[in-house]
Amino acid sequence: MQRFYASPSDTMTWSNGAIGHRPGGPFDCLGPFAKVLNCPVRGTPLRRTVYAQGYADTFFSIPAACKIKGKRIKGFITSVDGGVEFVPYDRHFPINQPKE
Repeated sequence: MQRFYASPSDTMTWSNGAIGHRPGGPFDCLGPFAKVLNCPVRGTPLRRTVYAQGYADTFFSIPAACKIKGKRIKGFITSVDGGVEFVPYDRHFPINQPKE
């Protein structure tokens, strides 16, 4: 599921405890979103490792995916309140509980 190199030493930690890994190098367009450990999943109490699946399609989101209950869940990574979170696409609900 991982598409981009994620440097084990070039990281960033957000206020919500998520840890982002950068690909590094002179043409790093992803920043710390290549791989995000301990990333909260919106609408659930879960935290997962989320992998970028492409470059940013808007200023506010980066296409991403993670595994929940053995299934690949697609969505995007976005910034919220000084942290980041993974937002699954609506077709994947309910993941753990009904959508609010």
